[in-house]
Amino acid sequence: MNYAADPAISDASLFGAVSKSLAKDSRSVHNRLHSIAHDSEFVTGVSEAFGLPLVANERCGRWYVSPERIADSVYFKSTDGHTGQWGFSLRRLNLHIIDLAVGSGGIVIVDSTRRGKRMPDALSKTVPIWCAVVNNAVFGAGSLHTSPAAVSASEHAQIEAQIGTWTQQLLSCGIDMATIREKLDKPLRPIWVTPDPALILPPEPPTFDDCYAIVLCTASRMVQDGTERRHGYTYVQGAADDHEAWASVITPNIFWANKELFLKASAHELEELIRDGRLQSQPTVDSLEILTNTGWLDISAIADTGIYIGKKQSVIHHYNDITDFDKIIDLSTSPTALPERDESNNNKEVLQLPIPAGKRGSKQLRLELPRIMAFFESTCLSSSKIRLVILCDTGSDFSVGAALSILSLYYNDDGEIKERVHKRVDKETVRRRLAFIVMQRKVNPSRATLLAVNSVLMGWNN
Repeated sequence: MNYAADPAISDASLFGAVSKSLAKDSRSVHNRLHSIAHDSEFVTGVSEAFGLPLVANERCGRWYVSPERIADSVYFKSTDGHTGQWGFSLRRLNLHIIDLAVGSGGIVIVDSTRRGKRMPDALSKTVPIWCAVVNNAVFGAGSLHTSPAAVSASEHAQIEAQIGTWTQQLLSCGIDMATIREKLDKPLRPIWVTPDPALILPPEPPTFDDCYAIVLCTASRMVQDGTERRHGYTYVQGAADDHEAWASVITPNIFWANKELFLKASAHELEELIRDGRLQSQPTVDSLEILTNTGWLDISAIADTGIYIGKKQSVIHHYNDITDFDKIIDLSTSPTALPERDESNNNKEVLQLPIPAGKRGSKQLRLELPRIMAFFESTCLSSSKIRLVILCDTGSDFSVGAALSILSLYYNDDGEIKERVHKRVDKETVRRRLAFIVMQRKVNPSRATLLAVNSVLMGWNN
């Protein structure tokens, strides 16, 4: 648009339009990828200086760490640390990370944030809350530690006043605290690291005799207006944040597989690369691959319940390829041929209910849960040994919702199956069963999926 040729546009409007256009250009894919590459060098330096493994905070943190360097990932949301909305999430317990922290002496959690903040709320408040709650649950005492550079004394006091309540919620949710107490012999202690020019990283990895160090690494440097001109590109603070809005087909794995190609390309050449779609990709490294007899699945057992949840690692063209299981609930959208009845597979029972992603999928799950319950009752309750696998596209959302419903309705607190244990299911039962699942697999079911499960189970009267 030729702004100057339109007399109806005021000087103020023209200035605003031009400023908005320049701001958008400064945050182009070209500038973002160069910024991410720059910040990743700082992240690597922090890991080496402390001698601790790197853990990506989903989803932003994964962009700043090459796949081969990611030891694990966590889900700590900034919304749980927003001022006045602090919380301890029982559906994002992240307790799986304790094993790595204990085994390595600590961990480095990586995240970033856009302009206006020195560090994301996930690192300044959500993780410190988590550390304090876990310490209190394990040791019966423990202080809240926050960074004075990010949290005021008043806000610190308000958060600290709620640690006891959140600790009781954790203790009452059904988690096996005895096992955690056996592992965690020292408290967790948050330590903050940001790319401040005055920062001096330790020349040798320090030792922490009295705690396990949870180093909270903010990848990007705080700059005025969120951007800063560098040699050959414009630096974007928190460039990886909100990647759905800018990354197009690029994912963290694709970025790292094509990093040198991306960084050598001009802005125009980069756009052509994205349009052509000829990019290398890498498999994710954070999944637990379990090889069945003839096919790959990314699945986890829910303790000794006989139920497994997860996803198909690659397209499985026939359910007969999944030979380790005779009961299959497939909620994924990838097509798979249903088994034909014959002497070799007459015991294989499959319920195929393709569910699309997002809130639309959660609404469909709500409609399909009665069919899932009926399938479980007809095929599993009469079995002497249950071998049921529940699959969905992500392995952490709809399959969790289906398993959660089954565990809430048919299993007791010890994970033992009983015929219709609960004629009515309350929210406390659902919370305890979700905690049971979270202890077995790193999952992140959406709020919409959990609402769908609660809606169906609260009305289950028979």
